[in-house]
Amino acid sequence: MELEVRHLRVLLAVADAGSVSKAASTLGLSQPSLSAQLRRIETSMGAPLFDRSAEGVQPTSVGRFVLAKARTVLAELDELRSWAGQAGGAGGVTKIQVGSVPGPIASRLALSLQRLYPGEIEVHSLAEQSSFAMLGLLGGRRMDVAVVEEFSGHELPSVAGVRRAPLVPVEPVFVAVAETHPLAAKAVIDLAELAEEPWIVDPLMDSGETAHLRRRCQEAGFEPLIRHHATETSAARGAVSSGLAVSLAQATAREGLGLVIRPLRGDPLVRRLDVAWNEAGPVGEELALEAAADAYLGLVGANPSYAAWWAAHPEVHPKGKER
Repeated sequence: MELEVRHLRVLLAVADAGSVSKAASTLGLSQPSLSAQLRRIETSMGAPLFDRSAEGVQPTSVGRFVLAKARTVLAELDELRSWAGQAGGAGGVTKIQVGSVPGPIASRLALSLQRLYPGEIEVHSLAEQSSFAMLGLLGGRRMDVAVVEEFSGHELPSVAGVRRAPLVPVEPVFVAVAETHPLAAKAVIDLAELAEEPWIVDPLMDSGETAHLRRRCQEAGFEPLIRHHATETSAARGAVSSGLAVSLAQATAREGLGLVIRPLRGDPLVRRLDVAWNEAGPVGEELALEAAADAYLGLVGANPSYAAWWAAHPEVHPKGKER
């Protein structure tokens, strides 16, 4: 069985009601019908999502993970429907949907478009972990322009109607450690110095970042100790600042709140940033490139270590040439 949006709504109804019988009443279904549907969903997911008891149902650990993702997916779908219904509204206002990988560039891109667009616009933005998902939204005209990321070995596909151009062809990935960590005193950290450190990663990220980390650590002679997972940025930062784990960090991220961000010697981990836009949308090639470059250049000084790296690598500066 292929999982559909209606199945996500069923799972949330059961979780919110706390029992299958109450959820069945809410959904207008019989209890046997809903129970059978729930079993098919769990079979499709490959694991039980709820623990059953006489008192009702409680999500399992897998269920809590699935429910959290389901709420996010449904909320974003509702937002996209709302945006699509408003697009091209009265008054000559152009509505633009902007997307970006999570991080400081997400808001910067929206602000740059507001400033540079030759006319009145209403910007809607979405920070999305999956660059693959953003390309799909662009191809379906549910997004107009986005900054997407790509790691070696996990190249992004071509999508009909979507064009891409390099923003930063090579951006180093840094590491975040607690400000009380012994390595925080170093200006540059060797990857091998992290061989005994527990890592925290995002299990939902599909860009290949974690696979890239594993590969580079293995080349350095060790297997990374990936022991913690977080899908929410503040939770990951909290784990790092407390000393529980170390993590990869965007080079443009700011330090503070108990953690520091350091470059890795020799830049063993890098990513590529592209600008992508729907060729039939309101944001054309020239504006997409200009707005994305403007947004990114406003970030390079956020981390002194990256500002120094950037100054030493003019070959990666935005050039505005499409590929």
